[in-house]
Amino acid sequence: MIFKNCNLLNLKLGKTNLVDIQVEGDKIEKIGKIKGDGIDLEGKIVMPGFANCYHNYERASINSYGKMIDEKDLHAKNICSGVCFDYYDTKNITFLEDIDKLSEKMFENVCFNLKDKVFIKFGQNLNEMGNINAIYKQLPSEVLEDFGILDKNAVIVGGNCFEKDELELLGAYNTSFVLLPNDDARSGRRFLNINILNRLNISYGLGSGEYAEVDFFAFMRELLSFNSFVMENSSLMSEQQALLHATLIGAKILGFDGEIKKGNYANFVVLSGKTNYDDIFKSIVYGMSKHNVYMTVKNGKILQQNGVFAMEN
Repeated sequence: MIFKNCNLLNLKLGKTNLVDIQVEGDKIEKIGKIKGDGIDLEGKIVMPGFANCYHNYERASINSYGKMIDEKDLHAKNICSGVCFDYYDTKNITFLEDIDKLSEKMFENVCFNLKDKVFIKFGQNLNEMGNINAIYKQLPSEVLEDFGILDKNAVIVGGNCFEKDELELLGAYNTSFVLLPNDDARSGRRFLNINILNRLNISYGLGSGEYAEVDFFAFMRELLSFNSFVMENSSLMSEQQALLHATLIGAKILGFDGEIKKGNYANFVVLSGKTNYDDIFKSIVYGMSKHNVYMTVKNGKILQQNGVFAMEN
């Protein structure tokens, strides 16, 4: 399969290049000028797919619709929104939550059987943090350290209430974070201090969380708006950085290489629409939405094109 006339965006360099992309099976075979017929993308922007680093089908159904809906419908929302890297694709993980409601012995037993990677939904409110402190007489980050969670490629989902000293400890263990901008905005929670994460060089991705809305363009705008109006510092994050966290960095947290290059799995999205700003990143983040995702290609398969599913499964 050859995708012709792709306006390929290099997120790290901030440049686009008109190329063809040849896919063999599920991987990228060649990028450049390629002879032969193919799918003409007519100069549309091609970029790495979004990484949904955490979402919960069951709670998203209840919170958004008041009842359980078909899991396929929520998966379809991810595909149509340009998600190529999904929390549910991640292998060999342990997921933990509500640890403040477990007895010390129960928590110890859970931690004894941890898998290679641990996602822990934790630190979203002060009550939860206070309960852990009361039980163990330690800071929550120190409890995670003592139980060996931080040795297991830990990913903190939420973590809104961690302070600087605790983040320093978590960063020393190469801990990553998943920010949930949509959930935080709906719940009135304060956002995690991105300024500290950046200074400590802590990786973070984005997730759609526990609501069915999946629009990474909106999620990026929420983060940028928070920095500008609440933190009063628009320099904390650029549109380019927001895109990197929503795509390549998020994919890496899930254990995938999201770059569009020869030998990698063919995972990318095609965007339609006009670039209304001189800056390509501003055009994507502020000028587009999930409705501009023209095509989603995952592992070499066109899963949707212009909102229509091209494959049954």
